[in-house]
Formats: sequence, C-alpha cells, structure tokens
Amino acid sequence: MADTTFINQQLELLKDPDGLKRQSARLELEDLGSASVPYLVAKLDEYQGEALWESVKALSRIGDAASAPALVKLLSHEVSDIRWLASLGLIKIGRAAVGPVLRALSLSDARSPFLREEAHHVLTSLRDKALKDDLSGVISALESNSPRSAVPVAAEEALLKLKL
Repeated sequence: MADTTFINQQLELLKDPDGLKRQSARLELEDLGSASVPYLVAKLDEYQGEALWESVKALSRIGDAASAPALVKLLSHEVSDIRWLASLGLIKIGRAAVGPVLRALSLSDARSPFLREEAHHVLTSLRDKALKDDLSGVISALESNSPRSAVPVAAEEALLKLKL
C-alpha cells in the first residue's frame, strides 16, 4: 500500500514553480502506478496550468483503466496539450477506455469539436483490429459532414453492439 503522506507531498510539488521539482514529483507518482491514480484524478478539477499538465501526463503514462472517465472529460479541455495527453492515456488504456469514450460521444458532449477530434484520435489508434472494426460506424460518423448528429447515434449503437 502506498504511503498517502508521500503521495500528498508529491501532489503538492506538482504545483511548485520549479519545473524540475514538478517533473520529479510526477515521476515519483508515475512510479507508484495505480496507487497514485485516485489521488491524481481527485486533483484534476482543482489543478490548472503546469500542475494540471503534470497530473494528466502522469495519468497518461500510468495508463490505468480507473482513470479513463476522468481522461475522457479532458478530451474537450480548452488547452490542446491537455487534450492530447488525455488521448494518449486513453490509447494506452486501450479496450477499457472505449466504453467511457463512447458514452461521452453518445451524450450531448458530442457537440464539442474537441471531444470529437480527440475521440477520433483515440479510436483510430487502438491496436485491437477487431475492436476497431466494431467501431467503424463511430469512426465514419466522426469523419462525416454532420458529426454533431451522426456521432451520438453511432456511439449508442456501438455501446449496444459491444455490450459496454
């Protein structure tokens, strides 16, 4: 079991103005792996700027399925680096990230062009060929001329088809 005091110290260091201290703290949290995920996820709404970037980078490198819903929320973040890191994390998570991505696309969140763009990146980067084939309708909808209306329907159909 990870030491929560140590984890909380590293989380505080993610806000440090010194980039090397932030990086060192992030690497410590990455080394803890899944044990640090709930703590990192809990800070995502609180952190901004470099602290947020370091947190998302750690989550993306850890690649734990427990972080998938939080990373999906970040796919529509206004900062492109945050969106990119979140998508890389979801790609690393793989199959377990598909359900949260599809659920976001099936909701009104699909109106976000950022979400659609990053979801496309995630879904087309999956290594599981059979899964990508099952998602071809969603990918086609994301690439269509009317994604705002086509994507939620395709995502809902994929959720049912894949039983997610």
